[in-house]
Amino acid sequence: MIKKVLNISLWVLCSLGFLLILGFVNYSQDQVVCEDIEINIDHSNGNYFVEKEDINAMVYHEIDTVVGRPISAINSDRLEYKISNHPSVAKAEIYKIINGKLIIDVKQRTPIVRIFNQQGESFYIDSTGRIMPPSPNYTSRVLIANGFIQDSFIGVHQENARNVSDTLETRSYIDEVFTFAEFIRKDKFWNAQIEQLYVNKDFEIELIPRVGNHRIVFGDALSIKEKFDKLKVFYFKGLNKTGWNEYSIINLKYANQVVCTKR
Repeated sequence: MIKKVLNISLWVLCSLGFLLILGFVNYSQDQVVCEDIEINIDHSNGNYFVEKEDINAMVYHEIDTVVGRPISAINSDRLEYKISNHPSVAKAEIYKIINGKLIIDVKQRTPIVRIFNQQGESFYIDSTGRIMPPSPNYTSRVLIANGFIQDSFIGVHQENARNVSDTLETRSYIDEVFTFAEFIRKDKFWNAQIEQLYVNKDFEIELIPRVGNHRIVFGDALSIKEKFDKLKVFYFKGLNKTGWNEYSIINLKYANQVVCTKR
């Protein structure tokens, strides 16, 4: 019986000690002030749409004083939400370190194609299908799409190119452009060879290569892999023999055929 009482007393004392330590730690954390802001921006995708100065300005726009403020009083969730909503940011994470440092990690979005519409307006589509506005400070070297494209940034900026729907009143091409850009980006050979997509007056996709003075009439994105495979065979078994400037047009629209127009 005495042993049982001693065990219970010991457990109670340990629990009280833990609560006291926890309370002391929380009190100590409340007294820690922010000494510094560390901003880390991931540039591994080769883009520089966002700089440290941009993130710093967003932080101080949200909070008048950061350095010198108790770090527990900084609403990191609110800051994360604000930074993540920057049009060029894919994700933001904020950490509070016990030594008083506020760490902000930023991952940028990765554009894969830049669209120039008929009105002269431009915008990007990123690797997830989301629409990105251009930056006044930086231009990403990606595939270009132009021609008879009516889509405006205002009209599609809330859409995702993976699932945009066409209507009878208006024909959107961001879904087809994205399908081509995504396929080309993932293929090492075509990523090096194709530099431009053009929507012609018949609303067909044409490809402009880096090597060879010809246009490739592709049509739509149906059977895209089969058409690119057919073109690759023609490149290596045909153009390598006749020369890369022999034809002005290479047409892939027809099933199981490559129809060429001589220069």
